[in-house]
Amino acid sequence: MRRLLGVLSLAILAVTAVQAQSYITLSADTSYATGSPDEIHKAEVVVTNNGPDGQNMTWVRVVNDKPEEWETSVCDPNLCWAPFADAPGYGWFQPAGADDDFYVQFDGRNFPDGPAVDGHGEVEVIIYSEDDSANYNARGVFIADLSGEVGFHSPDMDNQYEVYPNPAVNDLNILTSYSNGVEQIQIVNLVGKVMLVQQWNKGTGKLVLDISNLPEGIYFVQFIGKDQVLKTKKISITR
Repeated sequence: MRRLLGVLSLAILAVTAVQAQSYITLSADTSYATGSPDEIHKAEVVVTNNGPDGQNMTWVRVVNDKPEEWETSVCDPNLCWAPFADAPGYGWFQPAGADDDFYVQFDGRNFPDGPAVDGHGEVEVIIYSEDDSANYNARGVFIADLSGEVGFHSPDMDNQYEVYPNPAVNDLNILTSYSNGVEQIQIVNLVGKVMLVQQWNKGTGKLVLDISNLPEGIYFVQFIGKDQVLKTKKISITR
């Protein structure tokens, strides 16, 4: 269900659309979560204030597309707000140069009725300053694909990392064995900016990433494990 939340949301959307550069940046424009719907999963980013001044920060949720049985909660540096909250009860102060964790929790357990529900969910949040929203704002997209399918370990995939198709258009398939120790996938552009982050579920051997929001160009797919890059694959996106 898509919801545009009143005059405030429309104003912030307009500001974001015209603002060429903001002092607020996210570690990734799109963050992913995968796993079994029997557990709560989170898609997370780091919010950085690159401006010269500290700011009183807040957020508004403008998209909440998900299965009816799911609950999604937006979590800022203060707390995880109730699933029905499309804005926080109060914001937080972020000093100049500071980093803060920000994430969305996806809960497919269908509590208390059950059973857990597979599906795809997408939450879009605008994070902005209450003091200067024109210069301090960022838009984050948080996506979850939850499935009860059992993952696999293939000896043939040990020390192998597969990315296809290449060139890619809208979807990118990533394969590796969980024995390779992969914990996270990052897609990085030519200047080193992380454009997309996906947490790797160790119980699965495949990810399908939605890259439709990435512009055409050359990118690098990084397999991250134990705070190091295990493997890098070069891809191109063409449409």
